[in-house]
Amino acid sequence: MSVSERTLKVSRDDIENRQAILHIEVEEDRVERHLQRAHNKVSQRINIPGFRKGKAPRRIVEQFVGRDYLLDEAMESLVPEAVGAAVEESDIEATHTPPRISVTERDPVVKIDATVALEPVATLGSYKHLKFEDEVDGVSEEQIEEQITQVRESQATWELVNRSVKFGDLTTITASGFVEGKEFAKVDSGEFLVEAGSMNPVPGFAEKLKGLKAEDSKEFTLDIPEDYPNEEFAGRKVNFNVSVADVKKKTLPKMTNAFVASLGDDPKTVAQLRDRIADNLQQQAKDALRRSLEQKIIDALVDDAEFEVSPMIIEHEAEHVLEDQQRQLAQYNIDFQQYIEGLGKSTEEIVSEAKDSAELRLKRMLVVDTLVEDVGVTITPEEVAEETEIMQSQPQYEKENLNTDEARDAIQKVLQRRAAIDKVIAITHKPNTGGNKKE
Repeated sequence: MSVSERTLKVSRDDIENRQAILHIEVEEDRVERHLQRAHNKVSQRINIPGFRKGKAPRRIVEQFVGRDYLLDEAMESLVPEAVGAAVEESDIEATHTPPRISVTERDPVVKIDATVALEPVATLGSYKHLKFEDEVDGVSEEQIEEQITQVRESQATWELVNRSVKFGDLTTITASGFVEGKEFAKVDSGEFLVEAGSMNPVPGFAEKLKGLKAEDSKEFTLDIPEDYPNEEFAGRKVNFNVSVADVKKKTLPKMTNAFVASLGDDPKTVAQLRDRIADNLQQQAKDALRRSLEQKIIDALVDDAEFEVSPMIIEHEAEHVLEDQQRQLAQYNIDFQQYIEGLGKSTEEIVSEAKDSAELRLKRMLVVDTLVEDVGVTITPEEVAEETEIMQSQPQYEKENLNTDEARDAIQKVLQRRAAIDKVIAITHKPNTGGNKKE
């Protein structure tokens, strides 16, 4: 136990699970300052006979409301200030986890016990023995053809045809749907893509259009699914009346050198396009392999490591997990309690799952940060600047200011983690020689 010689009297007891208890005795001057602030606030709120608001002397106010009332008011500002000062004086690295506070005495001396979460620690096991097989996939002709088809699809045109509707056609329809006289759906000269198995507006609608021609009309009844989002209509029957104005078929351009050249500067020929696609697919396969290896390495590091983590940190992180869930559900106007009930789980189970998720997430970050120190990663300012430029060019960061110290520190940490994982991959995985491109 060590005792601070500064104005606050602070002693520290380190306890298990990376926590410390700060025993704080607040100096009289600080207590007096907050009591005076409390008097000023309280005197503005109450009416004391013979005095205007805010003008009654402190002893009169104290007699009127009682000393305990003034102390309650003073503690609201005194306690967080004193605890913050004590943490700073004790050179405890901040963990962003609020301390647990207990006021053990408050008159005539204010004494506070603050349990503080210390930085968690991970002790890594041996990771150099880990071995992972080369799992990168080669690029198949089928994959290349799929990409070629997507390019052609992106440049497709629609042509009017004088025939009955087939799957894949684009129709112009006027349609109305009613459930026992109540309007369910309405389209006025709108385009409708006739796709097999389409759920729009309900299953079976597209199938009913198949075989119709321009200027044909049809009336039919379909079942609305039990799980339809609008409970008013779920599980009921809907009667549709549809008129077809026209039918269009999709026409894909032929894959020629002229077509490829029309797409832009590069590539110029079909062969060059196929090579570009193959190279991109190969890079995607390599990137996928790296992500897979990263996950396996982190999983192995977590399994082999020993951790010292304050449960306070886990609980605090679990609160963030739950807040994120509630925020995401709120975007879809879903009540969190109803969501829990729909899962058939209790609130306690959801909280427990959030703690498990938070603990795992914390451990995964912790082992990687420890790995950064273990392998000795150095990132230069030039590398940070280069990564910043790359990120700034991406749509999700266009409006973000990445040229702040805070942003640069975050980017540096990302690069450090990436470099540390790459070093372990180099040790545990045979470098990829590349997949086979099939011409």
